[in-house]
Amino acid sequence: MKQKNLLVAGLILLLVGTAHAERVVGLGGETLFVLKADRDLDKTDQQRSDDVYDRIRNILNNPKFKASDIQCKPLGDYGYKIVANGHLIVPIGAQEAEAHGSTTQALAEEWTKHLREVMPKLRARPDLFRQKNKYVNKTNKTKPVKR
Repeated sequence: MKQKNLLVAGLILLLVGTAHAERVVGLGGETLFVLKADRDLDKTDQQRSDDVYDRIRNILNNPKFKASDIQCKPLGDYGYKIVANGHLIVPIGAQEAEAHGSTTQALAEEWTKHLREVMPKLRARPDLFRQKNKYVNKTNKTKPVKR
């Protein structure tokens, strides 16, 4: 009985140790993609999602942005990256692809297709980029105007 309890406890610890939280990267009620790897390409999922918000905001603020500008490209030996007009949106490494049960190329192509559908909808939403919005870069703080 004691060995069985130890075995069950060990299995639970193993499962908890290998489980990871999924981080939904979304904006304006639209899901852009889901990060499943805790770390990928030397960054945590939190760092990667913060970087994506800043990059998306900058890309969408470009008045010449079109959905067709979004492309996936090889990232050397590390995987793939999704770019818009040469500006990085998100890199995809082996850990992320493995967490999705995919290859880096297939995952990049899937996310690219989805971003081409979603980002034009976001482009039409200037309210997403107000200072009070949580997606605005935290380092770009302005003092509130007293009225």
